[in-house]
Amino acid sequence: MNEFIKALSKYVVLFIIHSLFGTPWFYVRYLLTKNYDYNTIKVIDSIPSYTSYLIVAISIIFLIIDFKKHNLKGVIFACIAALFFPLLGVTIFAILLLLEEKKSCETNKSNINAK
Repeated sequence: MNEFIKALSKYVVLFIIHSLFGTPWFYVRYLLTKNYDYNTIKVIDSIPSYTSYLIVAISIIFLIIDFKKHNLKGVIFACIAALFFPLLGVTIFAILLLLEEKKSCETNKSNINAK
C-alpha cells in the first residue's frame, strides 16, 4: 500500500498546484493588477490557462512513465482521458494499479499455500 501512495503522491501535488490557479488566482490577480496597464493584466490573466496546459502535459508524461514502470496495459486509454480531464486518467491508473497489486497478492498467497 505504501508503494500505491508513493505512486499517486506526485499526481496529488500536481492537482494541488492546479487548484491554486483556480479561484484563489482571481483574488491574487486582483491584488497584483490594481495599478498596472492592460497588457500586464492580459499576461497575468493567461497564467491559469498556461498552467492548466502544463499540468495536463506533465500528468500525461507521468502516466506514461508509471504505466511502463508497473507494466500495466491501457496507457493510451488513460492518456486520452487525461488529455481532457487529468483526474480521470489518474483514476484509471490507480484502479489498474490496485487490481495489479491485488492479483500479485493473491498469487503470493496461493504460492505460500501450495508449499
